Amino acid sequence: MEAGTELGRRVKDVYDRGDLVSDDLVIELIRARLEQPDTEAGFILDGFPRTTVQAEALDNMMGDIGRAFSVVFALQIPDEVAFERLRRRADVEGRADDTDEAIQRRLDNYHRETEPLIEYYRVRGNLVPIHGDRSENEVFAEIQAALEQVPAAQRPVRDSGPVEGIWGNREVPPAGTRRQ
Repeated sequence: MEAGTELGRRVKDVYDRGDLVSDDLVIELIRARLEQPDTEAGFILDGFPRTTVQAEALDNMMGDIGRAFSVVFALQIPDEVAFERLRRRADVEGRADDTDEAIQRRLDNYHRETEPLIEYYRVRGNLVPIHGDRSENEVFAEIQAALEQVPAAQRPVRDSGPVEGIWGNREVPPAGTRRQ
């Protein structure tokens, strides 16, 4: 939207009305973004797809542009924990949209529309369940460990920050084995 592109203006119109952006428009946005050279080494989609229809549209688009998913993470968290975390978020961030009723509606929508994607991606062989009810650091470590199991040719490349694993285009050994 900030760049003022035609696609951005279309999204802004929908956004400004307070409507949900259509699946077709979201797929178009993702396509435009993934066609940028800086995504060749890897990318992350957070919160999309949320329905089987979206997943199928995404798969078709990925095939059209010659891309594929290496891994799909499913953050598993009991409803009670999710509910309490969203309540805390409402308090900390002052979010009026995190009422008890809205949270319960989101959880119901998740079970009805998004949860079926777990099976959708499991049968394709790229689903990795993540224990999302642990601390942020533990969840991050589990995701990082899962990414390290992805063959190097399919692994996303990190662009910044000293980390174990991939750094730019070269392997970085674990911290304890690096030469100083």
